Amino acid sequence: MVSSQKSKFDSFRRRDVVYTTVAGHGILASIFTPKRVEEERRHDGAHVKVPVLVFWHGGGFVVGDRLYEPWWPDWILEFALSQRAMIVAPDYRLLPEACGADILQDMDAFWTWFLGTLPGMAASESWRVRPDVDHIVCAGHSAGASIAAHSALERPDAGIKALVSFYGALFDSPDFKIARPRMIAGSWPPPPREAEAKIRSYIRRTKGTVRTDGDPAEMWELFTSILQQGRLPRIYNQRPDPRLNILGRIEAKKSLPPIWLVHGQNDSVVPVACSTEFIKRLEAILPDAPSVLSVLPGEHCFDVSLTMREPWIADGCSFLLKYW
Repeated sequence: MVSSQKSKFDSFRRRDVVYTTVAGHGILASIFTPKRVEEERRHDGAHVKVPVLVFWHGGGFVVGDRLYEPWWPDWILEFALSQRAMIVAPDYRLLPEACGADILQDMDAFWTWFLGTLPGMAASESWRVRPDVDHIVCAGHSAGASIAAHSALERPDAGIKALVSFYGALFDSPDFKIARPRMIAGSWPPPPREAEAKIRSYIRRTKGTVRTDGDPAEMWELFTSILQQGRLPRIYNQRPDPRLNILGRIEAKKSLPPIWLVHGQNDSVVPVACSTEFIKRLEAILPDAPSVLSVLPGEHCFDVSLTMREPWIADGCSFLLKYW
């Protein structure tokens, strides 16, 4: 029996490619090209060049993967289709097996592959569609928003034209370091002692392994335990790297592409201050940096089923198009 279940990606053709290998584990990126663009034939037989949206998935650096559809906002796919854009979505190593410095290493490997290999791959394999690497918007969802910002700061050779942060932790909120029982996205984590035992047991069992995906349903208790116990910053920073300090890097480089930040006022995973305080500090460092802050009522991932008909989304997309 053929499944009739629709995928959010039905309007795209997907190709999966290994962009780097760590300890024998291939780390994948998915390349989505609009089917209707691929079906077009240029009269001269030339490839169609299209802008690129690079999308880093979220999941608190602990769960999720590039293909976890429930966390892909409908409107970002709609926006990409409206611009005939290619989407490139990479995986990366996840915590607690990895740390933030490992994720930066994967991010760097991705951009080396993206700039050095992807254009030639698209040409040699006759995709009909080629990425226009002079027109890149880099977006990130939750944890992925940090990787998007790091991409602009650490790989200026990518020439990223604009950034999008969906409820990202771009400001280091003290809330992440405070251990306290609290409801997270509508559910309570295990009691503190049980939560701590769960974290320790998992770290012991998985030490030295590489993981780039995690089913949010199966691993939600581990993730919320890490968040509740204030362990996320400690695990993320277990191998210190000054590049992990986003605002510190902006201060040092005195540069950041235009950025659009989206956040829910009632976010119980990433406090809204992670966006509002970031903007305040960005304006102090770079008063002329173009930015838009969209704070709306809602929880984490409040926008996943919204479309470009929402006025605030239309306005944000218009902002991006000034630079893309």
